[in-house]
Amino acid sequence: MELECIEIEGCEEIYMISSVKKEFSKAVSENWKDNPPWQRYQKKLIGDLVVLQADKEKAIELASFQKVDGEDNLYSIRHPEGKKNVRVLYSITDDREIVLLTAFLENNTNDYKLAIRRAKVRMKWLYSD
Repeated sequence: MELECIEIEGCEEIYMISSVKKEFSKAVSENWKDNPPWQRYQKKLIGDLVVLQADKEKAIELASFQKVDGEDNLYSIRHPEGKKNVRVLYSITDDREIVLLTAFLENNTNDYKLAIRRAKVRMKWLYSD
């Protein structure tokens, strides 16, 4: 695993585990692009990330964000009213940087449980230094 910065204007303090791009692309059936024009779901995600960078923990007051029940420092970006319920799980470091941990298409609660387990493994790796 590697940690990489998202080099998109407005998302300067946001990082992702290297496999998130691939997971996101698989979930939405769109290729991840590093330059505009952005495709539909990536455009939504970038908008969410800009809000998230500005609001950090307060973003959970908005409909597209939520704290994962029963988990410390684990949050979710969601759009359940959309055609696809694409979720991105993330954490906020002590330095107030946002780290995207995993992306997936939620079809049922089991998908969500598996993604939480994956995110927790990645959090252990992230915070092990």
